[in-house]
Amino acid sequence: MEGKVKNSTKYFAKRKFILFFLIFAAFSLDAYGRRSRNREIETQPVETSYIRTREIVAVYDNRFPSNIPVRSMYDDHPELLEYVFIRSKWADIYSEPEIPEGFAARSALLRTIDSDPNSGGQGSAPRGVIGTYSYMTKLKVLEQFNYKSNLWYKITDPLGNEGYIVDAFVSKRIFRPQKALDKIHELQNFINREIDSGREVVRTNTYSPNPANINARTQKDKYGNSWEQNAAARSDSGETIYIPDSSIVSIISTNGANSRVKVASIPEELTVPSNVISRNPKIDRNFRKVVAIDIENQNTIMFEKNSGGNWEIVSYVYSKSGIESQLGYETPKGFFIVPMIRYVMGYTDGQGRHEGNARYAMRFSGGGYMHGTPIAFSEESRREQVMNQRNRLLGLYTGTRKCIRTTEEHARFMFEWMCENPVQNRNDQTPSENIMFIIF
Repeated sequence: MEGKVKNSTKYFAKRKFILFFLIFAAFSLDAYGRRSRNREIETQPVETSYIRTREIVAVYDNRFPSNIPVRSMYDDHPELLEYVFIRSKWADIYSEPEIPEGFAARSALLRTIDSDPNSGGQGSAPRGVIGTYSYMTKLKVLEQFNYKSNLWYKITDPLGNEGYIVDAFVSKRIFRPQKALDKIHELQNFINREIDSGREVVRTNTYSPNPANINARTQKDKYGNSWEQNAAARSDSGETIYIPDSSIVSIISTNGANSRVKVASIPEELTVPSNVISRNPKIDRNFRKVVAIDIENQNTIMFEKNSGGNWEIVSYVYSKSGIESQLGYETPKGFFIVPMIRYVMGYTDGQGRHEGNARYAMRFSGGGYMHGTPIAFSEESRREQVMNQRNRLLGLYTGTRKCIRTTEEHARFMFEWMCENPVQNRNDQTPSENIMFIIF
């Protein structure tokens, strides 16, 4: 009996030791796990919080959609298809999307100073700044998101570093090939529908050169089109609507001096003087070439229909469109056909004097041409330098007198694409086939 008691005591002591060891081990593992998790949180506190609470607005991959074919016919395309550009004098790129202490004072500094903010006694950048870039610098955009009441962009800087920039310092630009294709189909449907209903499809012709804007008719209609170089039409309700020159329209009926028309880019039917209608060039329902200009994003995409009837992108570039000014107008939106192109287009100063030239000009509406970089006579000695400076402004803001500007090299490519067999020793040329301009 005594032996059994002794054995039982040893048995229970052994069980107590095992139970104590298991409790101690569990506590140790739990503590170790907490310390490990704490170390993980300590090493990436902002990133973890940021990923949990951000609200994604858009994700970008800097590529055209895979369902839109690209058959490049031009070599020097822009690298960035989706980007933001800096619109203050300077802007900081941050390692994380966090507004640092002293942000307001730093922002005021970046908006005003001319020299590098990190040199010349301007003080050092706040903690978390990985780079500071100047006005007009383009940054590849990866994401757009809301975080802590601010709109942010995740970007890649010119050195290849990923970082973050707050929306207040930048503007976004993207290519929209699907939007352009939708517009092409809209034009195709309009022409086919009107021809199938027995109507003739033509263009308006109201161009009257006025380079110095003498007594310009600047009043606008409800669509934002001005009277200058455009046709004044009347709606059924008695409103005056201005139809941009070279717009594509169909003739519903003609009654002597007036015609009732449907404009491809205007919803209501309108009455116009019959003498504003032109049948040159003759509009072909099977047009194959389109230049699509995106005013909002300041870029241009060229499309060509292949033998299978599908539209392909053949080129794409940054561009610059018109802004209203003493000498200029906003670039009109709508559907246009190109009536003529010219190797050299002169332009004038505010007094109407011949100031310089732009090469490879393609007229799409009124005095609005798409052309290469304009160079004044006084700038010819430093032509390349001036061209490079002006080409940096493409893809950013509006700023021409009405025209759409591209590089001279790309304008030449466009010119040769439009006119395959030019007449020798003649400045003005006629496109080889229908060239449609779609501006949206």
